[in-house]
Amino acid sequence: MTPAGSILIDLSHRSGIATGVQIASTRPDGVAQVLLGKTPEQVLDTIPLLFTLCGNAQAYAALLACRAALGIAADPEFDSASDMLVQVETLREHAWRILLDWPVFVGLTPDKKALAALLKFDALFKRHLFRHGEAFKLNSRLDIDAALAMQQIDELEALINTSIFNGRLADFRQLTSEEQLHNWLKQNDALPANLLNYLYSRNWAAVGQNDVACLPELETDTLNGQMQQEDLTTFSRAPHWQGRCFEVTLLNRQLSQPLIAGLYSRYGNGLIVRMLGRLVELAWIPYKLRQLLTRIKDKPVLPAISAANNGIGLAQVQAARGLLIHRLELRQERVHDYRIIAPTEWNFHPEGVIAQGLKQLQAESSNDLQRQAELLINAVDPCVQYALHLTDSRNEIENHA
Repeated sequence: MTPAGSILIDLSHRSGIATGVQIASTRPDGVAQVLLGKTPEQVLDTIPLLFTLCGNAQAYAALLACRAALGIAADPEFDSASDMLVQVETLREHAWRILLDWPVFVGLTPDKKALAALLKFDALFKRHLFRHGEAFKLNSRLDIDAALAMQQIDELEALINTSIFNGRLADFRQLTSEEQLHNWLKQNDALPANLLNYLYSRNWAAVGQNDVACLPELETDTLNGQMQQEDLTTFSRAPHWQGRCFEVTLLNRQLSQPLIAGLYSRYGNGLIVRMLGRLVELAWIPYKLRQLLTRIKDKPVLPAISAANNGIGLAQVQAARGLLIHRLELRQERVHDYRIIAPTEWNFHPEGVIAQGLKQLQAESSNDLQRQAELLINAVDPCVQYALHLTDSRNEIENHA
């Protein structure tokens, strides 16, 4: 989610069998440094200029952290409306990966018309939920037009139903077992069916399966306590919990879904579970948006934020690619320290879930190994560019970007 840098992945193999993985990041630490000395209001003005990818999640995490550091009480209605914007952004990010990347894996052409149509919804939802469309400021105010917001949800759902599910979205939502999934795949020529059938036909459903677990849900104060006890720079670059690497992908949020839970019991965190996790989450976001809009005057579930603690505020937000953490420390009402831990820091940790998944790869050729690696990286989805280098132990070197 940083505006520069990349992930460098070196995958060593012998005749298509992975023998080692090295992951390095060139992502700069300077983004948070830009925020030092700023007031909370200036931070919230600056964050949207720094992050174009997952900008709503970044801005919301910054707002929650600032509010916590300042001791500003949570606002249930405001937080539900903000969550709606993060959900719309998550749907767009998932849809982009599906419409832009998945066709390439199965020899199809990306649907650029649908991609372009997705771009309008962010501004429309902001306009229908917040005064002047201004969502993530300390002085932002709600101005909800529920009828128009619901109309946008309907349009968004219709777009993904047509462009991704070929009109079979309702049927897909009813799937709860692998047997039902196979029947759905046989009766459907939608893009996801093409990719999932491809994985099954190649016997690649369990590709990348490994023992790295999903990070358990952490109380914000508990997480903040550990971060205070450690070197914050080290934690920000290579986060861990209780001495272990964890993953913080969208799979963390989808393991309770019956279809995903059933497939996970057979394939673990392998490739087909990850691909389906993205598809399941996307399919249910319109339903979640309707729930949030309906509950906005009731008592919604609040994001995890801590109360003011000596000017320290920490926020956790579930962004499209996984858990996003913002932590700041104020001194004399200005930023003394600011840390952003994006999902990529967990998932592309040198000993993390991608490293361990790539080590498990076995293919009949280096070309198949490259394709497996690209599928796995795409499924976990770094928030920056990556370069994948394959090195055959027989001194044959291939470079793939």
